[in-house]
Amino acid sequence: MHIKNPQSALLSNHELLLHIQKEEAEYTGADGTGRSRPKPSGLSHMLRDGLTYLQTADFPTGTITSTHPNRPMTLYKGPHSLFRALAPKYRLNKAEYLQLYNLRPTTQVMLELVIEEAGSRFTEEELLDILNIIQQVFDEEEAFIPAGVEHQTMEKIPNKLLGANKKKRKVRAKAKA
Repeated sequence: MHIKNPQSALLSNHELLLHIQKEEAEYTGADGTGRSRPKPSGLSHMLRDGLTYLQTADFPTGTITSTHPNRPMTLYKGPHSLFRALAPKYRLNKAEYLQLYNLRPTTQVMLELVIEEAGSRFTEEELLDILNIIQQVFDEEEAFIPAGVEHQTMEKIPNKLLGANKKKRKVRAKAKA
């Protein structure tokens, strides 16, 4: 097997949970087909362990799925997203956004563990503001978010991801040629 596009997209814990639930439903017949079939032993263990881990009450995915059961993208894509709330003020990289989404930090210590060099990049007031913004985004009820907002076309936020620099990419492309 040859991987053509390594890490072409990042997968959140919420998306992983929805995928595992869909796979489980295909084997149990709960997917609407009414047909059940035996699961391979490795898959059976993986599905059981994955569901147990991701649905634990202490794990943030459990609370996300209760307020946003089928629409994980509303939290990181569209006008109600974590990215749209934080990007105008703060430069973070993709991995940091994904970790903020997955771990939902509630204290400054947790936030500093997620954001690389947080103490040197941001002041204490900025870190508290980031925590407040995260809390506001995750506290928003899905009922108040219109259907389809995660698919609407949004204006681009220019180079707000840390390290996103088109000039560097062009220079690297020329160097490879």
